[in-house]
Amino acid sequence: MVMKKKGIFFLNRKECVDYLMEAYDLKWCITSWRNDKIKISYQSKNSVRNYFFANAYKVNGSKVIHLSQKDLDAGMMC
Repeated sequence: MVMKKKGIFFLNRKECVDYLMEAYDLKWCITSWRNDKIKISYQSKNSVRNYFFANAYKVNGSKVIHLSQKDLDAGMMC
């Protein structure tokens, strides 16, 4: 479930993949743990592969980790 805290949206890993696939028109996108961060790997429609790392956040009232939409958008701009 998407959560909004202080104007920032936090998404769980599945929502993160769904958001990136839709917002950036990707062929595929996967997440995995790497050294206390989440590695997000993806391939664009024009077959360019890339990855970036995002911080994982523990949001009050939830047992699963979340990723900041702001961090996701920043990672895609690199």
